[in-house]
Amino acid sequence: MQTRTLKLPDSFIAILVNLPESGMGYQIVKVILKSGQVLRKHKVLNSEILMLEENDNITVKDIDKIELEEKK
Repeated sequence: MQTRTLKLPDSFIAILVNLPESGMGYQIVKVILKSGQVLRKHKVLNSEILMLEENDNITVKDIDKIELEEKK
């Protein structure tokens, strides 16, 4: 299985770099797409590399917002 990644643009990196890490060197986020779809529990490495799941077929242009997943 090949892991797909997406390099985030500087605008998202600037937001994520100021948010706390979920673990050493990564954040667990929800990705809100412009279509209204929400991708939950995705990992971002070093505030800049979004790890995609096999069935995620998105580009940077599809992303509206990225927020930290709330801890339960």
